[in-house]
Amino acid sequence: MEPTPPHQQPQKPPAGTNPPGYGAPPAYPAYPQYPGTNELPHHTGSGGTSNLAVFGFVVSLVGGFVIGAVMCIVALNKIPLNNQRGKGFAIAGLVIGTLCIAAIGAAVVFGDDEPDRDASGQVTATQITRPDKLRVGDCVTELKEGEVKGITVKPCDGPNGGKVFAVFDLPAGDWPGLASVQADAEKGCTTRFTASKQPAATPSDVFFLHPSEAGWALGDHGATCLLTPQ
Repeated sequence: MEPTPPHQQPQKPPAGTNPPGYGAPPAYPAYPQYPGTNELPHHTGSGGTSNLAVFGFVVSLVGGFVIGAVMCIVALNKIPLNNQRGKGFAIAGLVIGTLCIAAIGAAVVFGDDEPDRDASGQVTATQITRPDKLRVGDCVTELKEGEVKGITVKPCDGPNGGKVFAVFDLPAGDWPGLASVQADAEKGCTTRFTASKQPAATPSDVFFLHPSEAGWALGDHGATCLLTPQ
């Protein structure tokens, strides 16, 4: 083999050029861009503690339940917008206010309406009381079907609209439903009247009172049985 003439000697390509027969150098992808890399770090609660949340908690704690609850609700809405702390104060104040408002409402609706009685327990005057305050032997002026929130009791020395002959508790547990409560109350009253073996002096009906779902939630699980004239 003859030597390659000098002018045909392979030459090393200058720096930055591509050797013959090779394509362009591959393009390297740009570095990925990450959003927010130039933003300052976010610090939770950098806006300080919400004064409204603290005030709402304190107001609820000292008895201003309605105002305190409203302040706490407003604070809960503003805290994330203002990047503030104090959510715990707002929640605690709201819970205190809500529970106290509910307790006051229950006391108004289901307050202590114990009728006036003598030493033997007999009702001494006509007055309005709660159905669950009735005792065996109490007499009422009248009874009507439907929801009964207040009932008028009277001394039993004259005509009346019904007399209590039994009071008992329904099965404990969660609210079983209106139909179940009515069925248990009716069955319990009928069974107790039959077991007493005391026939009514005049044609009468067995009438029963039972708790509503709201009363059940507050602990009233009692049924009251009355004998009412036809």
